[in-house]
Amino acid sequence: MEPQVATAVARQEMENTQAERGLEGVRELLDRELNAWQTMSINIALIGLTGSGKSSLINALLGLNANDVGAAAIGCYECTTEAQRFRHPINNQLVYTDLPGVGSSMFPKNSYLGQIEADKYDFFLLVTMNRFTETDAWLAKELTKIEKKFFLVRTHIDNDVENDRRARANLHNEDELLAGIRARTETQLRELWTTFPTDMQVVFLIDSLVTDKYDFHDLEIQIAENLPELKREALFLLMRTTNRKIIDLKEKYLRERIWKAAALSGGIAVTPIPGVSFAADVFILILESQFYFQQLGLDSESLRRSAQGRGLGVSRLERKVELAFGVPVESLTPTMFAKFLLALGISLAAFSVESAAEEAASLIPVIGIVVAGSMSYLTTRWLLGKILDRMYFVAKDVYDEVFQG
Repeated sequence: MEPQVATAVARQEMENTQAERGLEGVRELLDRELNAWQTMSINIALIGLTGSGKSSLINALLGLNANDVGAAAIGCYECTTEAQRFRHPINNQLVYTDLPGVGSSMFPKNSYLGQIEADKYDFFLLVTMNRFTETDAWLAKELTKIEKKFFLVRTHIDNDVENDRRARANLHNEDELLAGIRARTETQLRELWTTFPTDMQVVFLIDSLVTDKYDFHDLEIQIAENLPELKREALFLLMRTTNRKIIDLKEKYLRERIWKAAALSGGIAVTPIPGVSFAADVFILILESQFYFQQLGLDSESLRRSAQGRGLGVSRLERKVELAFGVPVESLTPTMFAKFLLALGISLAAFSVESAAEEAASLIPVIGIVVAGSMSYLTTRWLLGKILDRMYFVAKDVYDEVFQG
């Protein structure tokens, strides 16, 4: 079992399930674990003054444009007097909440955390477009006291860069400017907050309309890294592939679920791949292939958004993906699967039962020798690994064309 997935608790749970309910019970458990990320409730709160850029940041984190259904309204300068919740378009378990600011007559400091029900949020973003205030520092200290994690986010950084470019012309140096803004911001916060942490990044400089620059993707990744394990996986799987590191992290999580998907095909009725003599469950292979495809940003909607965001023609990206896979993966059927494998350059002749069986040996105490030793498990696991290898390669190639070309 992969070390990042096979916790002692999960191992014991599978052993207990097999003892009590047999392989069918283990199959149901694995099926639940494969989809557990979709049921994880994640609540992230944003606090800041009206006009600080919270709405644009929420839309950027949700992967939405301002005119998309479910997007936060931009340019609405009325003060927030009640929590406004915005759900992720794919999974409504992920919620970003725009909270009223602290310090008004309606939300005084002494009752603020209770009024906003701070305990129900997983993470906080304290947002400003200029400088952090004494109130921000007070809130940071109070959140620390109740062991709530947070970051401080300074928005509209592209405006600072453009203003400096116009003012300094040939003397403009973006890296020096950003380093100066960061240093001044952290110095200011240390003056207000004597226990300002020095062992991790807590200040992020972003522009929500230019998400491929500055600290936006670092902010996304660090929010996820500071969540519990299952919520971390869920947040990474909901991120768009607009950053190479996010593609790498998605590949890691997708690879960690391969053994579970393969185990579902072991010890149960197998639906073989048409035209192929090897035993494997073609429906599991198709569902997982389509999941990898969408997760790595290769589906038509992801390609459209990527092209639109960079002013490119989507047809060029669609042709690249079509040539790479030979068949329309989003509508892949069992009769197409052998052609799909051929297009990926996956040769079943290279499949080694001995090496695959050796890899499976560590799983036997957990999912049982019948499953781990079955041809269906071995073949399905091997094929899924090869399919993910190829999709990961193509996803990086598409990313390079869109964002580096």
